[in-house]
Amino acid sequence: MDENRDLSLGIYVQSYHRYDNILTQDLLERCTYVVRESEGEAYHRAGVQNVWSVPDGEIDNAIKTYWWIVDHAPEDIIFVADDDIEDVMYRIDDTTRLNKDKEIIMAEVERVAQLMVDLDIGYACIDATGIPYGYDREFAFKGTSGSMKWVYKKALKARPDERCKYNYDLDLVLQELMLNRIILKPRYIIGRDHQDTNAGGDSSKLRQDQIDSIENMKRKWGKYFKYNYKKNKPLINVHR
Repeated sequence: MDENRDLSLGIYVQSYHRYDNILTQDLLERCTYVVRESEGEAYHRAGVQNVWSVPDGEIDNAIKTYWWIVDHAPEDIIFVADDDIEDVMYRIDDTTRLNKDKEIIMAEVERVAQLMVDLDIGYACIDATGIPYGYDREFAFKGTSGSMKWVYKKALKARPDERCKYNYDLDLVLQELMLNRIILKPRYIIGRDHQDTNAGGDSSKLRQDQIDSIENMKRKWGKYFKYNYKKNKPLINVHR
């Protein structure tokens, strides 16, 4: 890679079966929805401006879709958002909605991408939860992964593991902490995610499949990964 050239940033939304409730596109100045080929036309009809239709068998679950984007998108830095984000908020002393201000949201997306390049960090993400009291600093360097994720391809070392497919983002974090010693977490930005009941997301998963994935994570990562089944809460147990 020519270190002197300008690096490119790709903006993507991974989506499945939510063409009847387009949300994330309204937050971004530009983005491409990555969807199954069988649903591509439905997303076009729903008003999605840029649709990348992929053969169904290549992206038939969340882990395949995410890693397909990382492996096939041509840009140097990849930003991937979930398809159910209603708004983005600042979180410091309190939470402040950005009211879908595309200019501010894009500036924050680009800021994190630039920091990754400057610090040579492979993976970044927002918090998995947006609780106001969860803020304790502007940036953290470990933790669980939420609905907005960045990848700097040159620095990323993690690879997909189908055994942990329902916890693929947690597995990615732990791989990066093991191989690169660091991820980047902007804690002052959180997503306001819409909780709906349609067939979107990774709707094929069964409770036993989720448990199997969690147990595979525990076997793979030992003391570095814990899971509280009562609270349905994972813990990245890596000290920094």
